[in-house]
This record gives sequence, C-alpha cells and structure tokens, in this order.
Amino acid sequence: MITLPETAGRKLKLFQLHDPLKHWWSLGEMRFCAKCEHLFTGNDIRVTIDEHEQVQFLCPTPKCPGQWQDWQYPNLHL
Repeated sequence: MITLPETAGRKLKLFQLHDPLKHWWSLGEMRFCAKCEHLFTGNDIRVTIDEHEQVQFLCPTPKCPGQWQDWQYPNLHL
C-alpha cells in the first residue's frame, strides 16, 4: 500500500465521496472506532491506495482493521 500525499481539502473531499454512512463537514470531526475503542479525528485517518488502485481509509490506530462501518459518531457528554 502507498500512502497518498494529501491536502486537507483533498482528504475531506475523499471522505465526502467515499464514506457511505456519515457526512463529513470537516477533518476536525471526531469518530469512535468500535474495533479498537479509540477516539480520533478525520485528520488522523490514514489514506492509502492498494495494488488495484483503490483508495483505502484506515483507522489511525496501528494494526487496527477498522474502516467506515466501524467508525461511529462519539457519544460525548459535555
């Protein structure tokens, strides 16, 4: 896998085009990964391209297989 060079605008646009479950307004939005139980922002998500030239979005936690379907809006109590 190759990490894509990205600007904040390009990364946000990729999220908006590829996330079938949630809308992204900014890269500062928080998500909670149900697989590794970590909280992160869109800035932290790793964007790569695989050998078939498909863009992949990966949980920022090392070795976590979490992807869109595992990332939830956090239940923050302010």
